[in-house]
Amino acid sequence: MVGWILGKLKWLTVLCAVGGPIVALACWQDGNRRRDVMAMGIQTEATVDSATRVKRRRGGTSYKLDLSWTDGGGVRRKVEEVSISHALAAQVIVDNQLAVDRLPIKYIAGEAGSPKSDENVVVLADTAHQEQTDQELIYVGSAAGVLGLIGAALFFLPRRRRREAVAA
Repeated sequence: MVGWILGKLKWLTVLCAVGGPIVALACWQDGNRRRDVMAMGIQTEATVDSATRVKRRRGGTSYKLDLSWTDGGGVRRKVEEVSISHALAAQVIVDNQLAVDRLPIKYIAGEAGSPKSDENVVVLADTAHQEQTDQELIYVGSAAGVLGLIGAALFFLPRRRRREAVAA
């Protein structure tokens, strides 16, 4: 039983050593993207077309909004599945109904209908929460990576074994 637990722990350290830095990097990039949109984006009011709640089998719920607006040039823009926090979702969705019909956003104008257009939209009411979450996950991912590297080094370093004396 102890051997089985140690075997699982050994591979968990490898997973942490690889997965931790990946999580930290992804959150760092998301934070940089959000800062770029906040610095260079165009602010406007977007209409909330729909909201989606996705419940996963093993717990965890995520919320996404479909937004649309008209830009300064008169072009109708639409973005689907913009992730929002649970705190903002509680304000937007009340009793399974949309309680808010418009939200302030910032966006960087790209090609209308491009597949990556949702990456250039930031919901202003949710920015502080998203930044805090990204910062926390950067620290958690970095710590998991360091602990994973230390643990993997301890588990996988070759150990010197004593040779038993062989009778001649």
